Amino acid sequence: MYVDARYAAVRLAEPQDLATFSVVADDLQTLMERAGQFGYLTDGSAFVRCDWLRASGPETSEWAAALEKMLAFAASSGWLHEGHVQAHIVWPGPETD
Repeated sequence: MYVDARYAAVRLAEPQDLATFSVVADDLQTLMERAGQFGYLTDGSAFVRCDWLRASGPETSEWAAALEKMLAFAASSGWLHEGHVQAHIVWPGPETD
């Protein structure tokens, strides 16, 4: 799953894939402008509000349970900080044919 910050309205994409987690953006300036929608940036990482994730995903008990399991794993790995989960930032390159 990833936070898609390439558009003005940031959204959660591929929420069923709880094995991966990142923030996707086209450039740093735009990401800095949009980070407040989902969390914050610091030291080259994005920190996504757990409550934003809960509100942005599918409204099923199965998905909510899977998300909580993912967040527990993140906490045990040191990736959970004051209600935010750390994510690496992906900068996709230009599309080629």
